[in-house]
Amino acid sequence: MTLALPVPTLSGPLALLFPGQGVQRPGMGRDLDRLFPAARAALQRAEEVLQMPVRRLCFDGPLEELFRTENIQPCVVAVSYAAHQAFKERFGEIEVKVVAGHSLGEISACAASGAFSWEEALLLVRERGRLMAAAAETSPGRMLAIVGLNEGQVQEIRAAAGSEGGIWMANLNSPNQFILSGEAAAISRAEEMANRAGARRVTVLDIPLAAHSPLMARAALALAEKVRQLPIRPPQIPLVANGSGLVLRSARSLRSELQGHLLRPVQWARTMAAMQRLRVGTVVELGPGRVLASLAAKHMAGVSTWNADELLVEPDLG
Repeated sequence: MTLALPVPTLSGPLALLFPGQGVQRPGMGRDLDRLFPAARAALQRAEEVLQMPVRRLCFDGPLEELFRTENIQPCVVAVSYAAHQAFKERFGEIEVKVVAGHSLGEISACAASGAFSWEEALLLVRERGRLMAAAAETSPGRMLAIVGLNEGQVQEIRAAAGSEGGIWMANLNSPNQFILSGEAAAISRAEEMANRAGARRVTVLDIPLAAHSPLMARAALALAEKVRQLPIRPPQIPLVANGSGLVLRSARSLRSELQGHLLRPVQWARTMAAMQRLRVGTVVELGPGRVLASLAAKHMAGVSTWNADELLVEPDLG
C-alpha cells in the first residue's frame, strides 16, 4: 500500500544521487517493493527487461550469485530505479535541481534526468557488467579503499606499490577518502603501506575487478560503442559529471561522458563541489545504502542529507 504519512519537507534546491557497485546487500529493495506500488512495478519491469530474477537476487541472494559483477550492476540499478519511482510516488513532481551518480550510478542518473529510459539504462548496465566481468577474467585486479590519508600520501603509496604491478587512482571521493585499482600484488602492497601510514580504514573491496583502470580497456572500448548507438536526449534535469564535476545539459556532452567513464577516475569530490556552487540544500541518495549521503553530510556544509530507507521506508517501519 502507499504510505499515508506526512511528507517530509526537502528544503532548498534538491539533488538526487545514485550509488555504484559496492553498495549491494541481500535484502536491498525488499521494503520498497512491499510499501510502494511504483517500486514494485519498477522491479517487475526490470525483470522483464533483463530476463533475470532481479527480486530473488536482491532480496535473498545467494551472496555468491548476487556478488557476480554481471548480476551486481543490473541489480543495483534496478533498486535505484525502484527507489526513484517510489520517490516520485511519494513526493510527486517536486523540482529537482541536479542529478549525479557515482561510477555505475551515473547511468542511473542519466535515466533519472530523462536522457534515456530506465529500460535503456538497464540494458546498457547489463552489457557493462558482462563486459567488465569478461575483462576481469583476462586482466584480473582488485580495488582498495583508503580513508584518513590525504591525496599526496595516497599517491606516494600508489607510486611505491607500482613496483609490484599496475595500480591506479580510481576514485577521489573526498579530501581523505580514496580508492585504488590495480593488479592483486600491487593492491596488497598498497594495503600494507596504507596501514603503516596510519590510515583510519583500509579495506579491500568486495568488487572482483579493477574498475576505472587500464585493466578495463577492452570493456571500455566495447561499452563506448554501445553508448555510441544509444539514443540520448538532452536531459530534462542537468547532470553533474563524476569525472570533471561539470554540469552537463546536452545529449552530446552526456554521450561523451558515458563513453569515457569506465576508464576515467571518479572525481566525486569535484561533484560535491559543483553541487555546493549550485547551492544545493538537500541531497537524496536513491539506491541501497548511504555512501553518497554520508559523504555529502561530511563535506557539504549545511546540506540536509537523506537516503532511500530514511526518507521512504523507516517512517513506516517505526
